[in-house]
This record gives sequence, C-alpha cells and structure tokens, in this order.
Amino acid sequence: MKDTVKEAANGRGHEHEIVVCGVPFGTPEEVPALKLMKEHGFTSVQIYVFWRHIEPARRGEFVWDYYDRQVKLIQDAGMKWVPFLIFGPPYGFPDWWLEDPRHVGMVCLEHGTENRVESIWNPHWPAEVSRLLEAFAAHYLPWNVIESVQPGISGDYGEAIFPAVGNWPGMYHTHRGYWCLDAFAVKSLQDTMKAQYRDISALNAAWRANYGDFSEIAPFLRHKAPSRTAYFDFLMWYKESMTSYDDFWMKECRRVFPETPVYMCTGGSEEPWLGADFAQQAKASARHGGGIRLTNETNTFSKNYYNTAHTVSACKYYGAYMGLEPVGPMIPKGVTTRMFGSAAYGNRQIFHYYGNLKSDGYGVEGAKRALQYADLIYERPLDSKVAMFWPLDQAWVESAPVSTDISIAMNYIRRQFEVWMLSETLILDGALDGVNVLVLLGASFTRRAVLEKIADWVKAGGVLLTNERATDLEGDNVPAFDEALGFTKESQFCGGHARFIPNPQAWNRDFNAGDEFTGSSSWLGLAPDVVTLCGAKPKKSEPGDNYQTEVKPVVCGFEHPYGKGRAIYYGGPLDLDADPDQIFGVTHAYEHLLVDVCHSFSGIEPLGTQDGEIARARFEGGMLILKNDEITRSK
Repeated sequence: MKDTVKEAANGRGHEHEIVVCGVPFGTPEEVPALKLMKEHGFTSVQIYVFWRHIEPARRGEFVWDYYDRQVKLIQDAGMKWVPFLIFGPPYGFPDWWLEDPRHVGMVCLEHGTENRVESIWNPHWPAEVSRLLEAFAAHYLPWNVIESVQPGISGDYGEAIFPAVGNWPGMYHTHRGYWCLDAFAVKSLQDTMKAQYRDISALNAAWRANYGDFSEIAPFLRHKAPSRTAYFDFLMWYKESMTSYDDFWMKECRRVFPETPVYMCTGGSEEPWLGADFAQQAKASARHGGGIRLTNETNTFSKNYYNTAHTVSACKYYGAYMGLEPVGPMIPKGVTTRMFGSAAYGNRQIFHYYGNLKSDGYGVEGAKRALQYADLIYERPLDSKVAMFWPLDQAWVESAPVSTDISIAMNYIRRQFEVWMLSETLILDGALDGVNVLVLLGASFTRRAVLEKIADWVKAGGVLLTNERATDLEGDNVPAFDEALGFTKESQFCGGHARFIPNPQAWNRDFNAGDEFTGSSSWLGLAPDVVTLCGAKPKKSEPGDNYQTEVKPVVCGFEHPYGKGRAIYYGGPLDLDADPDQIFGVTHAYEHLLVDVCHSFSGIEPLGTQDGEIARARFEGGMLILKNDEITRSK
C-alpha cells in the first residue's frame, strides 16, 4: 500500500501524544494524580466538556469557570489538554436547548419513538455547532494548552455513530436499531434516491418496487425491503449521512482550530445500525488534516488487531493520523499489549484511562508500563503487501457481523506478515494498487464494481486467494471476476462428499499430500488453463456398493493464471478453529494455503515470529517483539 501520509498530518510537532482520561478532579487526589501522570510520560489529560457547563442559562451567556480550574491544574502540572467536546448526546445539552423548538431528537425506525440525541439531519443544528466551536476556540486557544481536540458529535458517548446502548437505563429511549424516522431524515432519503435514480421508474426497476413518486419512499427495516438492492441503497444512505455529518464537524473544527490536531471519535464494530464505515470516516478526517480516535481495544493483541486493522489501513492509506482507546478496564499486561499495537502501527497517539494505570489490584503497574514503552509511540509510515478483504457490504445487507473466520485466518497470517484490512471503500479508491496478495474469505456477494476492481488488479499482477465465487448484490455472476478465477458459462458446482488429494505446485511449501481431506464442494467445466490444486480421489465401483462410486474428475481447489497475476480458489473445509473430534477429521489444507500464498507471492520476508512470542512488527530497521508481558527489540 502506498504511503500517503499528508503534510497536514505531519510537521506540527505532534508526533507523540500519550493521553490520560479520568483524572480524579475535584478530589484531594487531583494534584498527586497529575504529578504521577507527568512523571510517567503522559503528555496530556482528556476532559469531557459538556455544553451545559459552558452555556447553562441561555444562548450567548458563556461560563468557563467549571473547566478553567481543571485546565489551570493541567497547565501547572506541565501537561497539555485534550477537550472531548460532548455536543451531540443529550446529557451534555443545557435545558434551554432541549426546550428549544429547533432541537430535533432522533426517532427510531423500530418503534417511531424519539430520543434526545440530536438528529444529524436537523438543518438548524449546524449553526449551533459552529457557534459553540467558535466560542470555545476563542476562549481556550490563547491559553496555548490544547494538545488535540476530540469532537463528540453523536451516539451515546460522542462517537460518530448512531445510538446503540444508551448512557444510563431510562435516561432516553435507545437500543440497537435505525435512528432515521424524523421528518428531516425521511426527506433526506427521498432527496438522495431522487438524485441517484432521477426517475421513479428507474428506482422501481432497480428495487423491484412500485412507488408512484419519490415522496412515497420512507426508511424500511430489512424484512420489509422490496429487494436486496433497495436495502443496500437504504444502508448506504444511512452511513453516508453519518459520514457527511462527520465531514461537517471535521471541516468546522479545522476552521476554528487551524493548527491543532483533531481526532474524530468513533467506535463499535461497524455494525449496520451504527452507520459507521471507518474507511469513509478516515477519508473524511484526512480531507481536513485530521485523524481518528478508535474506541475498540482490549487486553489481547489478536482481538485488538482484528478490531483495529481496517481503520488503521484506511488512516494510513488516506493520510489520517490515528489514536487508539480501550473499551474499558485493562490489566497492566493489557497496557503493554496496547503499547505494542500502537508502536507496530506507527500511531502518534495512545489513550489510557487513569483507572487502568493506577488501580487497587495493581498499584501503578499500568502507569509504569506506559512509561517504559512511551518512546515507541510516534507517527511513522506503515507498509504491507498482504491484505484481507473486509466485507462490509455483505455484513450490512445480512445484518450480521463480519465472519469470525476472517479473524481466525488473519491471526494465522499475522504471525508472519503485517496485514491490511481492505473494505469496499478502500478497494474502490485504489488501495489494492500497492498490495501483492489479497485473501477474500466468506464474501459471497458485494458490489459489482468491487469485484471488477479486484479482477483488474489480478490481471495487473495481483494474487487472489478466495473460497467464494462471489456475485453482485442480487446474486448475479460478474463476468470479469469469473474470468479471473477461471469460471466459464459451463462451470457447474458439484455437491456431494468426496476425498480430495492435494496437487502441490512449485509455490506450495506446506500444502501437500498430507492435507488430504473430505469435502462436499467441487466444480466441473472450468477454463482449460485452470491448474488443479486438489482433485477428487478416484474411486471404482465395488460389488455390494449401495451408491454410485465412480467419481468424476471434479476439483475442490484450483489456480488460474490471469494476465500477469493469478487467482486461487479453495472450496474445502476451513477448519481454522475446528473440533478435533469432528466426524471427517481436521484438515490443515486452508491454513497451509494461507501461509503458502503469503510466503510465495507477498514479495517480502516473513516477520519470523517464534514459538512463545505473541507478535512481531518491523521497527526502525529491526523488530519489536511482544512476549507474554514485555516488549523487546531485535536487530
């Protein structure tokens, strides 16, 4: 992947930001806590800034005393400040705004019930946002104390997502669902579909619907969608509305904080009801010289990598800077793990909660780990030649999380290769151009343009490993993708159990005869230049057989040369997390194919991760090595 880190994200002296949140202000511990954080390498303190504390009584009457005191303590401690501007969720609103007729709460699609989170489609709201940001900047920029700004634009905790869980039971109506039934949201959907299709007959043809006019369109739940295309269009409008809202906030923050890093806060796992495509959000942040703060980390490296790789890939590609935040409590070992992850990514910022650094059970062990590895945190480019496909289109249309098989497969690859995670947004924007290997796992359908882009990339020299003959959104085959894989009009899927024998090629180092397996998926009628990787084991009829036992020359795995590249298909069992006592036994065939493809076609040397090591990463000409509870360096 090409290095596109923009000058806007560099050269400002902000390459090293270690942030703490949750300092116990208003208690006798506040000053000792700040002193402890300063001594342990922390550069800044984050404070949640609520609108109700700075403009409590009426519009235009700002009161800054509440935060001035805390900011002065931070400044006296020799640290910087990260204000988290909670201006979207209702618990941050002053009462007068909640009573203002211009306030519009979001309305859920499931019950038609309003909550008080500000509607992102409310046309009266942007002027309030701009006014608040201007007043805040006018007061605090002269202090020269702000390290970075984090806008809190929506969701339950300020993230650039829709409400999902709620801040406290009963505070306001909230649940996992779609928040798009206020009048302004409905009008936005209608206008977007009119701009996209222009004529209602064109929309009806695409949606398999019978609307008389665009004004009849309203948001719908998945089970009431006229077609898969209709539901996909609805979901794209939903998430692009959040991206547009995100873009507005980043533009305004850059206008009023022209030289200050700005991190858009986002989180979740890109579930459709949250409305967040992290690649689109990273692209919006980069457009305004900003970054992403992602709230997704745990104590475990493999989970952290899976939860963050797509966002980091997008930030690096588009040129946004990056900060990572844990989802909650951490143990000291988790602090070490998170420091390694940010160092491996080349992030400029890492965020810790005070309670994870100083706790009753561990004392200040967490803070010690943060200090021990603080010098590893700074912004630097990251490159890889191996990528996995992150199938958001399919996950969203099916209202399901991205397959856990991707997480398991990624962990096999990550042992030896740093891996990009590329969604449809990134692929359509050209992120495959610098990648040598793409692993497409479990994605049975996506947009036609995405599959055509992948086929063009293979033709130009890329190597694709897939276990799916993916189709477009409506299940129709995509000729260019089929051609790349070696499927023809005569190709026929064959179900039925058979024993398949590997046919090793020069590039197979681990995939061999020992990977013989029982499978139930195979193909006939492939292109003549297809090379068999695993074919059915011949079997002759025997007296007394109850079934036909003559097995046709079907193949379960094959490779197809295409232009300068090749496509590799495997239809056997994955068995990446298999039960060792399962009926047909466990095969390592797919695991070995993953390793072989990456080793043979990535064009880079493996990381060399050894037994007893959790992970490695290239760093300053050598390696960072994460073991059980420590980070070491090697040359």
